[in-house]
Amino acid sequence: MINSINRVLGKVIIFLSSTMFGVMVLVAVWQVVSRYLLNSPSTFSEEFLRYSLIWVTMIGGAYAFHIKKHIAIDMFVERFSTVIQNRIRQCALIFLVLFSLIVMVYGGIQIVLLTTTQQTVSLGIPMGYVYLSLPVSGVLITWFTVVELVTGSNGAINESIEEDLSIH
Repeated sequence: MINSINRVLGKVIIFLSSTMFGVMVLVAVWQVVSRYLLNSPSTFSEEFLRYSLIWVTMIGGAYAFHIKKHIAIDMFVERFSTVIQNRIRQCALIFLVLFSLIVMVYGGIQIVLLTTTQQTVSLGIPMGYVYLSLPVSGVLITWFTVVELVTGSNGAINESIEEDLSIH
């Protein structure tokens, strides 16, 4: 059940991130064309690209954490015995759950609530939508971390799952 949820979450995150990145490329091309060929700079493109990059980074970062493709420095931990290594990793995971719940989810919700009345200059959308990426990625990181704590599975993709997630 948990593997199925993680598979679906992975596919959704990959789809959304890839789609958003593709749209970002098209908007960036439009920005260049409108500025240099039409001599009429696009008013929305820079702001859209900035806020889209925030979303892609936050969601993609949560997924990279899940599949263990993020930066990790294990040099210090690897000097200990396997039992101590496991305890250190469990403590790190517990700290990560607390951090993601308190800072990313709770703090993110607070900033979303504070900024829902503010609108972006060019797009005219509430800034809360931009900051919503923080609690969303916090929830994802919390889910992936709790799953790792409960199941002991580190979330790294094995080859069969990797084939399921590949875009054909």
